[in-house]
Amino acid sequence: MSVHLRFLSLTVTTAEAERTYRFDKPATVITGPIGTGKSSLLMLLKHTVGGNAMLTPAVRENVLSVQAEIEVGPERFVVKRAIEGDPANHVDLLDPDTLTLRSSFPTRATPGETTISDYLLDTLGFPREQVAARRDGVSRPQNLTFNDLYAYIYMQAREIDRQVIGHLDSYFDPKRKELFRLMFALTNSALMELKRTASALTDELKSKTSEHNSVDAFLLASDPRSDDELRAELTELRDTLQRAESTLTALRFELSEQSAADTALREELRYAIQIAQETEEEVVAARELVEARQSVVAQVELDVSRLNRSAAAIDQLSPFRFVACPRCMQSLTARHIAEGHCVVCLQPDPAEADIDSAAIEETRAVLRQQLDDAHHIEQSDITHLHSAHQQAQQASFLVSSLRRELDAQSRDVVAPRFDAIADASSRVATLKASIDAVTQLRDSWSRVRAIEANIREIKKTRRQTNKDIKNMSQKLAARQATVIDELSRKFGDLLRNWNLPWVDTAVIDNDSYLPIVNGQPLESQQASGGGIATSINVAYSLTLLAFGLDHSDVLTPSLLVIDSPRKAFGNNDSDRERAAQIYDHFRTLATIYGKRLQLIIADNDPPPISSGSFGKVEFTYENPMVPGVVHPGPDHVDRIGDEQVN
Repeated sequence: MSVHLRFLSLTVTTAEAERTYRFDKPATVITGPIGTGKSSLLMLLKHTVGGNAMLTPAVRENVLSVQAEIEVGPERFVVKRAIEGDPANHVDLLDPDTLTLRSSFPTRATPGETTISDYLLDTLGFPREQVAARRDGVSRPQNLTFNDLYAYIYMQAREIDRQVIGHLDSYFDPKRKELFRLMFALTNSALMELKRTASALTDELKSKTSEHNSVDAFLLASDPRSDDELRAELTELRDTLQRAESTLTALRFELSEQSAADTALREELRYAIQIAQETEEEVVAARELVEARQSVVAQVELDVSRLNRSAAAIDQLSPFRFVACPRCMQSLTARHIAEGHCVVCLQPDPAEADIDSAAIEETRAVLRQQLDDAHHIEQSDITHLHSAHQQAQQASFLVSSLRRELDAQSRDVVAPRFDAIADASSRVATLKASIDAVTQLRDSWSRVRAIEANIREIKKTRRQTNKDIKNMSQKLAARQATVIDELSRKFGDLLRNWNLPWVDTAVIDNDSYLPIVNGQPLESQQASGGGIATSINVAYSLTLLAFGLDHSDVLTPSLLVIDSPRKAFGNNDSDRERAAQIYDHFRTLATIYGKRLQLIIADNDPPPISSGSFGKVEFTYENPMVPGVVHPGPDHVDRIGDEQVN
């Protein structure tokens, strides 16, 4: 039984107005002249359920949002979606009675979130699966979405005479086929998982084979030796290294014994160096002390000199009464001099004690005694400095003698062993480097063997997976044969009932699940005229729809949206008759199945037949689909058509 999907109404909202279009009958025909919005209404239906719809400028510039009341499986609810901006990236789910918000679903896959596609597929009871698709030669599993399923529902005007459910789209075609198998129970989750596994194993095998070829080419280019030759060489190198390390150990032991023999000499040298350092430090300290003593002597001599000059000045100048400045010779008599101050410098006169000759002489005697003491100590420090300097020279000479003795001993005994040790160490290092190089090459060979083992395991797993796919497919093969045979029969009968004289044979291909008429696919029929291709395509979709309604184990959607079923039809009697037969079949389906199915059809002209099962939505240039927007009329449509042609 087909999965139930039905649009009950569509509400279009602009800034100025709002209009609701209802789809109450099993079939609804939307008519009107070109450019009045028939195709746009069908696109808006797709838009409301999260699809990628091509919206005209008139819709994008004027329509704010659309909402549709729909039945999905056992549920009835309202979906609402904005036309432009970020809000258009979500579809709101509303209560059908109160229009209160239930949930909001993103239209694109978002980690951790349920999309509107997920919700609709779950509500329909349609399995959510991944297709083992490949792109650019790489396995890229693709999620089957509600938008993919909608390709079986919506026959667009631009595709209706060109391709069958997007079969010319190489990216979508694997999804189309897998959806067909799912709808008609020609596959299951286990088989699809096996196919994804087989595709992933193919990629892994390709990657490992490429890796194996790269490593193998590197080995051939870098070193011609085989793994067996490298293994033999590695054994020989390790034996040689063991002997070289033994020789190096023996040389180092001999050197250590010789080093023990001159330990006493080295200890004596160490002690002499220590004494030399101490005597040098003593010289530095004595020199600093002499310099300090010399500073003291200089300071005392300066004090004595200053005292002598002061005493001489007092003796010679104090008797004079200055009436003029002794420097610039200007008169001093006109100045006011305070009592007890010098007439020249204006400072207070010194106390009598400061110019007492006896006091000055006493001070001079003290300074002379200090100067004598300082000279005596200075001489003592200089003597100590000379002594320390001689000791330092003697210690330095001893160090030099001991070093010459140790150098002579090392030159004759130790140096030859050092040279031998250096040669042995170099030999050991060279051998180790050679071992590392061979080991790396052997590691590469080990990697080759590991990759080869991995490739064998992948091939084994892939063989088993393909075997499982084959076994499971064989179990489903009988059903596929039955389903395809019945679909082919119904499809052929339908085309022949339309009295199409060019139809000899009409079947559904067992591999591609596409219509084949007179042994040719749809694209080959286009040369015979667009009306022929359109008839084949419509008959194919109607066949799938009716088959699903008749079989309880089939998951085809119960809705079919057809844009321009008379596309490329002429206006002669036979074309009008064919159009009437197609619409008669619409009426038959609507009568037989009632509201179990829904047909929504957009056509320029009114239906060529009448039926109580047909609802009608009619647009005119005065009353176009977008409410509140004045249509520019047929002249504008003709002008746009001329521009597109030119």
